[in-house]
Parts: sequence; C-alpha cells; structure tokens
Amino acid sequence: MNQKIDQQTLENTTFGQTFQRSWDGKSWQRHALLLVQLRHGAQNVQIVPDRVQGDAGLEFFTIDGCLYQCYAPEEPGNTAKSSSAMKQKATRDLPKLRDKQVVIAEILTGLKCSRWILLCPFLDDKAVVSHVRAKGMEIRQLGLPFLAEDFEALVQSQEDFAKEIAQLRSLPIGPDLIIPPTTDEAVNSQDGTPLVKTLDDKLGRAFPRASETKRIDIRKAYVRNHIKRENTLDTLKTDHPILWERAWQTINAEENRLELLGSAGAASPSDHLRESLTRIEQGLAKDLPSVAHATISELSAGTLCDWLMRCPLDFDSET
Repeated sequence: MNQKIDQQTLENTTFGQTFQRSWDGKSWQRHALLLVQLRHGAQNVQIVPDRVQGDAGLEFFTIDGCLYQCYAPEEPGNTAKSSSAMKQKATRDLPKLRDKQVVIAEILTGLKCSRWILLCPFLDDKAVVSHVRAKGMEIRQLGLPFLAEDFEALVQSQEDFAKEIAQLRSLPIGPDLIIPPTTDEAVNSQDGTPLVKTLDDKLGRAFPRASETKRIDIRKAYVRNHIKRENTLDTLKTDHPILWERAWQTINAEENRLELLGSAGAASPSDHLRESLTRIEQGLAKDLPSVAHATISELSAGTLCDWLMRCPLDFDSET
C-alpha cells in the first residue's frame, strides 16, 4: 500500500504521545508559533516579520523575555546530519543578536530577554545542547542592552512542549476547515490514467451487474472522493498538523491490518467495499473525535478509493 509515513517521522514518544519529526520549514514555524502561544499566552507573543530585511534571527519573542528561532532539519532520519544542521543554525543566528542589535533593540523597546531558544521538532544529540549553550555564553559576554545578565541560549523540541501539544490535540476544528473545491475538470483529468484503470478493473469485479454507464458514474464518484481526501489532508497538514499526523497514523494502522487479512471472507465484493469503508470511518472517528463528521466521511471514502487504486486490496469476481 502507498504513502505510509516513514517511521522516522513518528518515532518520538513522550508520556504516551507521538510526535512528528519531519516538517517543512514553514509548516514547522506555524506549528511552533501555536505551541509558544499556548505556553506564554497569545497576547504575550509577538511575531517578527521577515519580508523586510529578514527576521533579525528571531521568529517571535515573548514579553516575559524569551527569543524564539525555529528550525526543522531536512534529514530527520540522520542524527549526525540533523545535529550538525542545528549547530550551524545556532552559529549563524545567535551572532545576529550582535550584528543587528540596533534593529532588535528597536523591536524589543526596553525589554530585557533572558532566553534565546532554538525550537526544533526533535532533539537527539546532547552535543547540540552544549554547542548552543556555548554560543549563548559568547553572546552574553557582549553585554548587549536588551539581554539580561542571566541570558542563556537553549535548544528545545516538541518533547518540551508535550503539555501544549496535548492541548492542541484536544481542540476541535468543527466544520470550519476550508477545503479547496473538487472541480469536474480535476475529476475528468484522471480519466485514462493507470491508477484509474486499476480502479475500473476492481470496481468491475465489485459491481459486475452494473451497466457501463453506471460504473463510470461510480468511478467518477470514487475519483472525486479521492481528490477531496488529498485536499483535506493537505489542508490538515498546513493548518492542523497535529490532526494530520493522527489521521495518517489511523490510516496506516488500517492499511497494515488489511495487508495482513486481505479481503478473505464470505461476503460479496460489494459487501467488502461497504465493510472497508465502515472500518475506516469508525477508526478515524475514534481517533479524531474533534473533526466534523462530514470531514471524516470524505477522508474515509477517499482513503478507500486510494487503496483500491494503489494497493493489492481487491475483490473476487462473483460466480
């Protein structure tokens, strides 16, 4: 079956929580901001825009004196490379406190900051801690006007924000999730592709008595649901990464179960389809209780279509 998450993206576990390791930079920055806002209070966090002359080495700061910089390593499965990249990030950005002190002082307007925190999705190597703290000591010795006497540079990860992540996971998104519409053009553009041909073959076995016109209608409905599912997952990944992570975990768990059990059983092919759809929907509803029912239904139907197109899930012809 397809699109399983690399174990490296989901291997960090703290107090029963599993954390996603692999992030693109923008998604991680958005997620990190949510965590920092939960910890310090949204009213106490200021984003530092980077469109004009960069971000001065800061993503955001808090009025209680914390300076945050975010970084997501590109190779989360390689400890040596990711650790080296984290060290290089601190080496590049901590000196910006000195080099851009005039700009930073204007932004902070008298605020004394005691912490600079490099916030990463994970932290595997204690050598990164030593490196960041050493670089922080060098900056503290400069006596910059906006740094407190007890200034320290730290590196933290999702494990340090386990409480905040648990809060995020409990927040509902309801019906307000904005999903790009699925157009007829997008559905028709899939006609004749290898994946849709595979889907046609399998639906022919599942609905052997349906007319050609009826099967085409069924196929287009499945393709539409598949596109909706991809759009929904993309939106979850961008706007609700915690829920995206949980959705993928649920889908992968059901994939593993189907790989082991196959489609064996006495039920008819159509019954197999309905049973699979019910299992998927129940699993997602259980693990994503805060997600609107309509979203769950679209994810479930689209996932079944994805499996039919891409994996060995199949149905015997009726005799």
